[in-house]
Amino acid sequence: MVSEKSLNEVKIVANSRLHFGFLNLKSSSPYSYGGMGLSIAKHPTILRVSRASKFESNLKKTLRDKIFTFLCNNSLSKKIRIDCIESPQKHIGLGSGTQLILAIEEAISKFYRFNENINFFKRNYRSGVGINSYKNGGFIVDSPKNNLLTNEIIFKAKFPKEWKIILLFDSKAKGLHGSTENRFFSADTTISLRKKLSDLTLNEIIPSIIYKDFDTFARSLTKFQELNSLFYSSIQKSSYLSHDIHKVIKKISMKFNVAAGQSSWGPTSYMLIESKNIQNGIISILDNIISMYNNLSYEIVPAKNSGRKLSYK
Repeated sequence: MVSEKSLNEVKIVANSRLHFGFLNLKSSSPYSYGGMGLSIAKHPTILRVSRASKFESNLKKTLRDKIFTFLCNNSLSKKIRIDCIESPQKHIGLGSGTQLILAIEEAISKFYRFNENINFFKRNYRSGVGINSYKNGGFIVDSPKNNLLTNEIIFKAKFPKEWKIILLFDSKAKGLHGSTENRFFSADTTISLRKKLSDLTLNEIIPSIIYKDFDTFARSLTKFQELNSLFYSSIQKSSYLSHDIHKVIKKISMKFNVAAGQSSWGPTSYMLIESKNIQNGIISILDNIISMYNNLSYEIVPAKNSGRKLSYK
């Protein structure tokens, strides 16, 4: 399973991602979840594993303990240091938890020269967008599944360079996570929007990416987001966790054609735009609107059309 000599250092730079929503959530179908998302080229998770005189790490205790137990159970040297050098803010919708776990598992597997990556955290993923963003980058549609251990892609493509991403942040809000999130997904509901979501995905969103048809893409992805927000109506009373972000997007959408929505549980939200709208003044108008809120900020980020970057020493 592992060779005798470990490497000196392994470093991984993993993507953040936007999660546009699920294809099928809690219905009578034999296959559930699946999702749609996009990798972005900012807010990376950067992890380094290197040789040391003893086991050291700046990770939180629950992660350190899990790693240490794995090393002990597999008779591996514990003279290593594991550092998370950079990571996005947690629970704001950028997928930081998934990217960190995947980076830890791969970095340790590579460090000890395993023949394959070992899933020692035994973590299940309802959506494979995070995993496939880690591996491939770009625009991703993940298949619904009957087993949370499977993460198969229906469609992946490079995101058009002419389309830009505006991220909107609210410093006063945090997305649902942990046990509260798990209880939500385990609850029973009769809501099923899978036919509408499937139709939008197959007949509008995927073709609009292929043919670089922004008008159709913007309209259909915004509708996809609005339908997904109905899944969360018991937790989230509108399409957005942040009511302030919702107001900003509504005002911008009145003047410009944008694909808008919330990433995962938020509060981070997005407006996908055509490059020409930057020249047409969208940023100056956005600046004026954002200045009215002391809790909001934004940034323009590019898509990331490749997967994680791995380096060795």
